[in-house]
Amino acid sequence: MNFKAPYLTFNDVGKYADDLLKKYHPSLKLPIPIEPIIEFDLNLQIVPIPNLWKIFRQSGYLSADRTRIFIDEYQYDNYVEKYRFTLAHEVGHYLIHESLYEGFSFNSVQEYIEFYQNDIPQKDLYWFETHGEWFAEQLLVPESCLESHCIDLLESDRRQFFDGDCITHQFWSYASNVLAESFEVSPQVVEIRIRHAGFIEKFRDYYLRK
Repeated sequence: MNFKAPYLTFNDVGKYADDLLKKYHPSLKLPIPIEPIIEFDLNLQIVPIPNLWKIFRQSGYLSADRTRIFIDEYQYDNYVEKYRFTLAHEVGHYLIHESLYEGFSFNSVQEYIEFYQNDIPQKDLYWFETHGEWFAEQLLVPESCLESHCIDLLESDRRQFFDGDCITHQFWSYASNVLAESFEVSPQVVEIRIRHAGFIEKFRDYYLRK
């Protein structure tokens, strides 16, 4: 088959996440209810598979007919943050790559792995997975929510986070760890989201503007 991932920017992918939230979760109440959105709004099944990661090094994947999201069972039972991110990642494929899936025909884990490893050009695989990552972070950590939470955190202790005329670098590491719980994602996801949103530059002179 001719597999060609579409060219999309980070903001292009973000529009898919924004549209989904506007349609199914406009309140943006945290954490984003990814499971109910998948099962009740998108009508997809979530199917745990034993040893998906241990044997195949896959956290999850979307079925060829786009009706089921298969997920590593151990992750499903034990790592809620990773589980939620994997679900969101696969929803990204569901929405962004619909036309690509029309040509997919794998019917088992083994067939999926063979297809994934052998039939997708490396450049296109990179963009295919990058779209999923970008979508997941923007869906689970909406920029407006993250910004308001960062402001609340900054205002909670000005003396601690202010260094001369700018915010300390330590603040962003601290924020990533503290805010991860509110969004039910890993601190790394929040850290990446902060960087992609340009908050370090945007908030550089925050205290001087107050």
